[in-house]
Amino acid sequence: MDDLGATNAAALIAEVNASDLLRAREVIAGGIRSAKEQWIPTDLVVYALALELQSQIAAEQPSPELAIYLHRIADFVSAESTSNHRH
Repeated sequence: MDDLGATNAAALIAEVNASDLLRAREVIAGGIRSAKEQWIPTDLVVYALALELQSQIAAEQPSPELAIYLHRIADFVSAESTSNHRH
């Protein structure tokens, strides 16, 4: 495959990934809305999401990209936890 073909393939893959990501977020957001409509507390919804992430990661080979996303989430949670407990 020449450079132009590789570039076009990479662009197509990025477009499909962006579309799939949007669809996945919509599905997950719908599930969260449903949980809230059933009066499930937010902390339990978040805990359930974390358990599902753990399950998905255990079922697959984690990618470097996934590790980066998870580190960013952990950093965000850590920063929020610290800022919420300051006086």
